[in-house]
Amino acid sequence: MLYRKWGSEKDYVVTYTSSNESDREIFEEVKTVMKAHVIELYLSGYIKKDVAKKILQAINSFREYVGDYEDVHEALEDYIIKMVGEEGGWVGLGRSRNDHVSTALRLKMRDALVDVFEALYNLRSSLLSRAEKSTDILLPVYTHFQPAQPSSLAHYLLYVDEELDSVWDQLFTSLKLVNRSPLGSGAIVGTNVKLDRKREAELLGFEGVVYNTISATASRLDLISAISSLTLMMLVFSRLSEDLVLLSSSFIGIIRLPDTHVSTSSLMPQKRNAVTMEVLRTKVGECLGHLMSLMTIYKALPSGYNLDLQELNKHYWECVKHVIPTIYVVKDVLEKMEVIGKFDDKSITATDVAEDLALTGIPYRKAYMEVANKIKAGTFQSEISFKTSIEKKAVIGSPNPELIKDEISFKKDKLERKWNIFKEYKSQFIDKISELKVIEDGILQ
Repeated sequence: MLYRKWGSEKDYVVTYTSSNESDREIFEEVKTVMKAHVIELYLSGYIKKDVAKKILQAINSFREYVGDYEDVHEALEDYIIKMVGEEGGWVGLGRSRNDHVSTALRLKMRDALVDVFEALYNLRSSLLSRAEKSTDILLPVYTHFQPAQPSSLAHYLLYVDEELDSVWDQLFTSLKLVNRSPLGSGAIVGTNVKLDRKREAELLGFEGVVYNTISATASRLDLISAISSLTLMMLVFSRLSEDLVLLSSSFIGIIRLPDTHVSTSSLMPQKRNAVTMEVLRTKVGECLGHLMSLMTIYKALPSGYNLDLQELNKHYWECVKHVIPTIYVVKDVLEKMEVIGKFDDKSITATDVAEDLALTGIPYRKAYMEVANKIKAGTFQSEISFKTSIEKKAVIGSPNPELIKDEISFKKDKLERKWNIFKEYKSQFIDKISELKVIEDGILQ
């Protein structure tokens, strides 16, 4: 070990406390953060250009590591010293693994959230496009999983989009929180070295800094917030998957899932098991488990860095890796599923009958009881078709085909506005981080 050693290579304690496995997730980000640190040391006048050049060359040649290291940070520094010589030790000036790992984690999470936004935009665009073509496709909707009232496929798809719109806002808040730099905060109270933390933040494309050095080095709230937002999105998908499992069952048979989303049985050839939706539910359960692990590990830690924090890292990426594939699966199934069932229970127009009675001047509760008594006696009849039922709806957000066209138009415009805000925000840190490469190239020349 470069810093200290409390066990031998064969001692299980070394392996027990090592974060090498989870560190491989942030391997490239650790290198990027080290580059920013080296460039800042050079720009602040602490190291000469030729030293910075040799160190940057060493960082670029660092491809993998093996051996008796606590983590990737120690491995990288040891590699730099071995490649550059004693001058490589300048990378330890004003640097702690605490602020460096916190920065690398934020870079990784920022990139992950960007990928999620791009996939989510494509899903929501697809939802709105199919909704536009589905205003007249009748679909009964449920409360308590009992038939409630007539609706349409468009209305259902817009419900899903409404949920995802809320998730979008939470994810964007999480992105902005994550997009702040801890770099330059040292181990807990900063450093005597006059590093320009705001310049370091700019080099890495961050919007600003996490000001307090205790928070910068030892807080993981912003990362946990991001996983919480992603898990909320997964909850939306979980409820959707449950709908599709039930509605596509032959017991109900209203929805037909595409062949690519179902599987038969090894024994029963008639089966069409909704396997992608079943697996989706497990992925949501895993994200919930990882979120709970994050909060449970984090909840009792004293302020300042504790090694417990490194045990959080694997849980971020185990959840993140499920999210985008799930978005793709949801997009595909919603684009290709069909409404095939003929639901003919006219009792779900009972509310229409009661409301029509009330609109003639009868108090609604009296009209309600009149219809309810007929249903109980088995004498209820309705001349209202499902199509007429949804056309009679008079409030925005309902399945009325004319009103729903306005809703789709409104939601398309809203999505495009939010997408443009996201793209503009993304371009700001892409442009900023490109400056890091420009300065690096200037030093390497």
